[in-house]
Amino acid sequence: MSPTKFIRTISAPVTELALLLPLLLLWGITGFGVWAIASGNPGRLAGGILVLILSVPPIFRFQTHVVESYANGKVPEALDAEFFNWIGSMWSILPLFLAILVGLASYHAEAAWGTAGTWFVIVAASAIVPASLAVLAITHSALHALNPVALLNVYRRVGAPFLVAPAYVLVVTMISLELAPLPVSVGTAVGLFTMFSLASLTGALIEPIRLIDEVDIPAPLERTDTGISADVEKERVAALAHAYGFISRNNREGGFKHIFSEIEKDPDPVAAWGWFLDRMLGWEQKQHALFFAQHCVRDMLANNENIPALKTILRCRLIDENFKPFPEDVPAAVQAAENSGNIELATVLKSG
Repeated sequence: MSPTKFIRTISAPVTELALLLPLLLLWGITGFGVWAIASGNPGRLAGGILVLILSVPPIFRFQTHVVESYANGKVPEALDAEFFNWIGSMWSILPLFLAILVGLASYHAEAAWGTAGTWFVIVAASAIVPASLAVLAITHSALHALNPVALLNVYRRVGAPFLVAPAYVLVVTMISLELAPLPVSVGTAVGLFTMFSLASLTGALIEPIRLIDEVDIPAPLERTDTGISADVEKERVAALAHAYGFISRNNREGGFKHIFSEIEKDPDPVAAWGWFLDRMLGWEQKQHALFFAQHCVRDMLANNENIPALKTILRCRLIDENFKPFPEDVPAAVQAAENSGNIELATVLKSG
C-alpha cells in the first residue's frame, strides 16, 4: 500500500461522506447518552443508559460493514435502521465481544503485572483484532473469526503489507492514551474515528488479493428469494437434527446417509448442499463438516459447478489448511482451479 493510499484510507471516516455522517450521528447519540448519565438526574440516567445500549449495535455492526465494503473495493452503504437491531446477524457485532475481551484482559493484566501487562495485551490485541475483522468480513462467522489458524492464514495470504494494520493500532492507541485527559466527547469522537479508520484500512489491505472473493460465504437463504417454503426449511432442520443424533454417537456414515437421502428429495438440491454445510460448520467439531464438504465438492464438480466448488475448497482451507477434496476428485478440482486462473490453489492440490 502506497503512502498516499494509506493516508486516504485511514482518513476515510472524515473524508468519505458515507462514513462521516454515521460517525457524526453515532457521536451525537453516544454523547447524549453520556451527558444524560453524567447529569445526575435519575430520569435522565435511565434514558442515558438506554441510549448507550441502543447505540452499541450500529457502532460495531457498521465497523464490520466498513471492512467488508472496502474488502470489495466499494464505498460503504448508508447507515440505516437495520444496523440498530440487536436481533439478527449477530456475527456482525463480534467486535463488541473483542472489545470487552480486550478490556477485561487489560484490567487483569494491569492488576497482575502493572503497565507492562497492559502493553502486552495491547500488542497482542493489535495483532489479533485486524485479522479477526478480516476473517469476519470473509466468512460471516464469529467462530471462524476467533480461530487462530484462520487469523494466521490472513497474515500468510496478505503477507507483510498486513502488518500495517497492527502497527496502526499501536500508534493510535498511544495517541489515544495521550488524549485521555481531554473531555469525554473528544475521546468518544477519537474512538469512533479509530474504529472506522481501522475498518477501512483492514478492508483495503485484503482487497488487492481479492481474498473475500475466494472464500466468500453465500448470503443466508431468504425464502422470498429462493422460493423455499417454510415446510422445506423445517424438513432440513429436522433432517440435520436427526443426522446429528447419529453423528454424535460416532455413526457419521449413518448421519450422512440420512442427509444425502434428504438432499435427493429436496426441491433445490444445490441450495440444500450449501444449507447443510453452513449449519454443520457451526458445530463445535469441524471435522464432520469438512468431511461433508468433500461430498459437496464432489457433487459440485460433477454438475460443472466449478466456481462454487473452488470457493468451498478455499473456505474449508481457511479452517484447515490441509483440506483437500477426495483423492479421486483432485484432478477435476485442479483442472477447475487452472481454468479459473487460481494457479496457487492448483499447485497446492497437486502437492502431496
